[in-house]
Amino acid sequence: MAEIIFKELTVDSMFDFCELIDVIGTESFEEVLGQEDLKKFKEKSYEEVGVTVIMKMSALFIKSIPKARKEICTFFAGCTEWEDGSPVTAEDIRKMKFSRFIKIIRDFFKQEDLKDFFGEAAAFADTEHGDLKNSATGDTAIHMGI
Repeated sequence: MAEIIFKELTVDSMFDFCELIDVIGTESFEEVLGQEDLKKFKEKSYEEVGVTVIMKMSALFIKSIPKARKEICTFFAGCTEWEDGSPVTAEDIRKMKFSRFIKIIRDFFKQEDLKDFFGEAAAFADTEHGDLKNSATGDTAIHMGI
């Protein structure tokens, strides 16, 4: 049986992943990870979070399969290819054995690109929710006396 390998994650992969997160719900990620894990991601302490986060997020994806079936299959088809370089289709993903699919989910969460994505997303979210002095837009804010 041919192997499926992960391609380098791209901006298109990020859009597909964000669509998937939207379907699953960001609240689900916050619930599953917990504040301590999210804090460690913001601090870029990936080594401290490591396997725990991989297992928690893998479990969340597995739990979310019924409500996000289309998005999950589309996402994994878009960021993988067969070992010969040919594209994996969403139909290929839908028809694979469940145990093989679970392995793909687990392997996905081990990708370095994903760790970088979460670290940058956490840092971005931190700049968006900071006070005015620390905000990414704080230096361009216009104060109005309304």
